[in-house]
Amino acid sequence: MLRLALLATLVLLSGCASPERNFYEGIRQENARRQHEPGRDVSRDTPPPGYDAYEKERQRLKEESPK
Repeated sequence: MLRLALLATLVLLSGCASPERNFYEGIRQENARRQHEPGRDVSRDTPPPGYDAYEKERQRLKEESPK
């Protein structure tokens, strides 16, 4: 019974996750981490937009593209 409850909880929680958002945010965090490594003598880039801004721009470009 406990296994069934744990499995149901796991399934419900995994349904809340957005793989696209997690992938985008993971790459963004990794790039930010690499920019602040000791010994890097480069100009800092502006941080990329968050996932919501990225998705909004993506949808706008999809709507503008000719079919």
